[in-house]
Amino acid sequence: MTDITAQKLTDFPLFHGLGGDDLALVAGIVRTEMVEAGTVIISENERGGDLYLLEDGVVDIQKTLTIITSRTEFGTKDRSFVRLKGSDHCFFGEMVLFGNKERSATVRAVTSCRLYVIRDSDFLALSDAHPRIGYVVLTNIASILSDYLRKANTDILKLTTALSLALSG
Repeated sequence: MTDITAQKLTDFPLFHGLGGDDLALVAGIVRTEMVEAGTVIISENERGGDLYLLEDGVVDIQKTLTIITSRTEFGTKDRSFVRLKGSDHCFFGEMVLFGNKERSATVRAVTSCRLYVIRDSDFLALSDAHPRIGYVVLTNIASILSDYLRKANTDILKLTTALSLALSG
């Protein structure tokens, strides 16, 4: 199923705190996928069941924004918010592990990418059999998402302040 080694997984913060035996079990449920530049890996609002680890390449995380095109009409525009690089050993699609199967953003390959893919059902089965693995991985995800949320809250406060100042004249 995989050509990834337990040692390679140690590069990803998602697995910090797991030992060699646990990492070998995780490696057993990982498959490698190559995608070409321009490929949509995840589409916003579609349902999915895969968590992706970015081993090599660059992806953009995009959201669809509603914009006013005239006084009475609205349109949409895709906007990139985050660029992830394989050298940072990032992951995306993690919300499937928390029961939310609807994708919150589109992920598009900017360059050709090597991805390590974990099916949510495989991860949950592994976590049932080895609860410590599930606990460590989900705790790591929660910690990383908490950091993202703190940054987002700061950004929202700055944007709200700027908008308030602009509207007040």
